[in-house]
Amino acid sequence: MSASTIPSFDPSLLRGLAAPLRAVVALSRRSGGDAFAFESSGFRSPSFQKSFLAKAEELAVLGLILVELDRTGRITELQPAPGYTAGHLRLLRRQAAMWDLERDAVLRQLSNAGVPVLLLKGAALRMTAYRDPAERAFGDIDVMVPPASLEAAVAALAESGYVPESDDRIKLYLEHYHHLILKKAAGFIVEVHWALVPVMSPFRLDAEAFRRDARAIATPGAGEVAVPCAEHMVLHLAQQNREDGFSQLRRLVDVDRVIASAAEFDWARLDSEAKRMQVQAVLALTLRLAALLLGTKIPRGFSAGLGLSAATLTHLALLDPVGLVLEQRGRQRAVQELLLLWCLPRAATRLRTLMGMASGQQERLWRQLGWYRSGALTKISSLAKLAVYQAALYPTLLFGERAGARRRRNFWGSDFAPLMKSIQP
Repeated sequence: MSASTIPSFDPSLLRGLAAPLRAVVALSRRSGGDAFAFESSGFRSPSFQKSFLAKAEELAVLGLILVELDRTGRITELQPAPGYTAGHLRLLRRQAAMWDLERDAVLRQLSNAGVPVLLLKGAALRMTAYRDPAERAFGDIDVMVPPASLEAAVAALAESGYVPESDDRIKLYLEHYHHLILKKAAGFIVEVHWALVPVMSPFRLDAEAFRRDARAIATPGAGEVAVPCAEHMVLHLAQQNREDGFSQLRRLVDVDRVIASAAEFDWARLDSEAKRMQVQAVLALTLRLAALLLGTKIPRGFSAGLGLSAATLTHLALLDPVGLVLEQRGRQRAVQELLLLWCLPRAATRLRTLMGMASGQQERLWRQLGWYRSGALTKISSLAKLAVYQAALYPTLLFGERAGARRRRNFWGSDFAPLMKSIQP
């Protein structure tokens, strides 16, 4: 693998986007306000600011943006009308402090009960990858415990006022899912994981490997706590990205900051673990988006070495991944299901998953929990929408040189040049 990195942010991808959205992306990068042309952007316009801040909130990077504006001395230029002023940043910092105190209390409670804990997701990222707590909000505290310690963990949290859901829902989660949800009257939520993906998932994130290779960091109020190593954290974030339909810029920022903050990020380890856990395509798509939008440094040849097929590259590019993020089209159910299918590592797995969708097997838990409507008509309608959405992509592939072939080349870039040649129309 070459020590050089692939070309970073490509401004051409943002052409045609509204100026406020371009500003959100620019200020989400590590260079942030230092490289942003505030004066020529229209930043002082009230209408610009209203759209800019609303889009930042929609893409889940509002705290990050406000901190960056504060750091560069621009937050005082915000108009009070949109409601996101320096006072809002103070509120975010107070909320972050409250959640951090609760995080430490949860960790102490579990430690005192003798429960081994691995801190996950936002609560771990805030401590390891971000400079200011307000940059990375989270709405629940995710911890992972060994399956044998699950009952003890729930009992320990109950002593602190955390209440699990109903017995019926607990049974469903234990049979089909990978965590339990506990809530406290004050509004705090803890998700107690014993695994990293649901039982029915075709991906194989290895919870035991995450625990084995974890690193210890010091917390202000709970002593040392274990968090995933940087490489495993990126894999978990990539998988979370897929579950969100690649619709949150925040997930890409997380990946960018984890890689940038790691003392010695091990790309060889990331490669081998991604292949072993069957998340190669999920990882490749996440890294490519982070490189294109945020300038994340990826070693040249890394993503091509993950072994994605020409069909996978084609279909993921046709879904217009940049649009999935910035326009949040990835929230559509048909898009999420297509992303799932084309992120699977093998055609046989893809076929099994599609058959599971057709039989309703894939949606059993979600229907029982009331997240999706049930019934044969709903299932047929869902599959019809999936087929129509997929078919609608093919005219672009077959006839649209500018929209199709160029989109593939522009998105995946020179790393995939040999495969790109093999799939030209």
